[in-house]
Formats: sequence, structure tokens, C-alpha cells
Amino acid sequence: MRKIQELPARHKSAFVIIIIALFCSSCSQRFAVTLNDQTLYDPRVNAGEQRFADAGLQGCVNFALQQPDTTVETLKVLACPGWEIEELDGIAALAALQFLDLSDNRISSLAPLQPLRNLSSVSILNNRVTDIAPLLSMVTLTSATLTGNDNIQCAQLDVLSSKLGQNLRRPANCRD
Repeated sequence: MRKIQELPARHKSAFVIIIIALFCSSCSQRFAVTLNDQTLYDPRVNAGEQRFADAGLQGCVNFALQQPDTTVETLKVLACPGWEIEELDGIAALAALQFLDLSDNRISSLAPLQPLRNLSSVSILNNRVTDIAPLLSMVTLTSATLTGNDNIQCAQLDVLSSKLGQNLRRPANCRD
């Protein structure tokens, strides 16, 4: 076994982080240790249940899972405004999801929402969404906020508006 002084700098940092994590594991506060977006230590309940490629979505889901008696299978409300989320891949694992707030992120595709059969309300305020086709086929959807996404096709918004009526908050502009 090499001495710590002989390790490359990046390995020294990882080694120090791991030692600190192990030392603090007896602390009363729960915490996670990551290195280059890879979790090294995370004692929080449910933290390892589901992994998402998007770090913002992962952080938001981890935060939501800290609620007592909440699991990936039972999570019904997810509020992720301003988490810098770009991709929603993997969100279908949250099958019980009913209310979803993705406001003020960088999301362009809603396709990963398609399998969410219980979703009734979405807020996708101020994102980069241009296609809302996945929302059009959701039979459980009762309300949607899409303001701040000015490149959605007007025809798609009209179809969703006929379904949701006043429960649709349309963007100020749309494209033909």
C-alpha cells in the first residue's frame, strides 16, 4: 500500500473526502459526499433508490424523498422550480406522481412525462418547451401552466385549451 504522500493529487482529495465522510458518519446531521457528480457516501433514507442522469432532477428527487414515509413508488408531489433541470429521463419511475412543478428550468422535451398515468397538474413555467404533444394524450391532466414557453405550436395549445379550459395558463406567444 502506497503512502498518502505518494498518491496523485486527485486521489488524495478523494481519500480525504472519504475519511471525513466516515469520521462524520457518527454526526447527528445527515449529509451526502459527492466527487465529480458521483455519490461516494449518502446515508439519507431512499437516496439510492433511483438515479437520474440530470443532476438537478436527481437533487430535487432526493430532497423530496427526505419526507417521512416517502418512496419513489409513493411520491405524489414533486416541486423542482429553479433546479437547473435540462433532461427528464427516468422520471417515469415516479409512477404515482400527480403534481409536478418544473418551473424556471431549462427543459425542452416533455416526452419522458408520457408514461406518468396519474399526473393531473403540471407547471412548466419559463422553460424551453416547444412541443406539448405528451400532455395532449394525458387523460388525467386537469391543469397546466406553460407561460414563458413562447415557441409552442398554437395548434397544440388550442387542443390543450379545449381539454383544460381555464385551467390552462398559455404562453403570451406561440408559433404557427
